[in-house]
Amino acid sequence: MIKIVEKPIGRVSKTRRKLDSRQVVSAQGKRVKAGLVNPESASFSEDLLESFARSVARARRENKLMTGHGNGDDDKG
Repeated sequence: MIKIVEKPIGRVSKTRRKLDSRQVVSAQGKRVKAGLVNPESASFSEDLLESFARSVARARRENKLMTGHGNGDDDKG
C-alpha cells in the first residue's frame, strides 16, 4: 500500500525566522533596526548566516540604487 502525503515541497533551512531586533541610532543619527544574534542559542550558526544574508541583500539593494544596476556584472563587454 502507498501512503500519499500532500505538503509543500521546500527546504526547512530556507524559512526566514524572525531574529531578535533592537532599534539603535546609527552614526548618521538615523534610527535603524539592528538584528541581535545570541551566541548561546542552539541555532547560532543559522541565525548568524541569516543575519549575514540580510546584510548582503541590503548592500546589494543600496549599490543597485546608487549605480543604477546590479553589482557590475552587467558591464562584461
